Amino acid sequence: MNIAASSAVATSNSQGTQAAVKKELTQEDFLSLLLAQMQYQDPLNPMDNYQMSAQMAQMSTVEGINKLTQSMDMMSAYQASIAHLQVAGLIGKKVEAMGNLLLVNQGNVSEGSYQLSRPGKVTIEVYDGTGNLVKTISDGLKEATKQGFTWDGTNQVGEKVPDGTYTFKVNAVDVKGDSISVSSSMVGVVSGISFENGITYINIGSERITLSDIFAILS
Repeated sequence: MNIAASSAVATSNSQGTQAAVKKELTQEDFLSLLLAQMQYQDPLNPMDNYQMSAQMAQMSTVEGINKLTQSMDMMSAYQASIAHLQVAGLIGKKVEAMGNLLLVNQGNVSEGSYQLSRPGKVTIEVYDGTGNLVKTISDGLKEATKQGFTWDGTNQVGEKVPDGTYTFKVNAVDVKGDSISVSSSMVGVVSGISFENGITYINIGSERITLSDIFAILS
């Protein structure tokens, strides 16, 4: 672009700035620049057809990218809203999630689940929030399949424990008395959903876990 064209564009931009400040060039801006360049071009060295075609193609490409970006933003927002609605459908559902929590609420106790690496004799220990042993439960001989268990919410002498969050630990041994590895999980009813900084959180009682912690919907 020669000096005269640059001056014309600068004057046009200066006038436009007084009305509004643009953050990006639009298709109309490109067209105005092209017309100004053609109007003030050097008659002895005019723009050839190739240059004009290249600038027109550039203008179309920029406009196409802008429209594609807008479409992608709209699609992302739509998909996010659909995902939020689907997750909200978990409220009231019983789910199995990573963890070893047992929740006591008004005397009602949530369930636990575990799986042995091989058959063995199982003992479950329940601890309060400060790490004190509350109760030891003998769960008998179990196969190497997923097992669920419930706790009656009482301590070792049969007294009801206060509402709150407790943890459990599953111990297992085989017929030789050797320890067996165990994986455990918590079971509870989803009471609420929240979204923060792109992360979906699931409320189970007073506890909050992430959506990725859930690996089964039981009912």
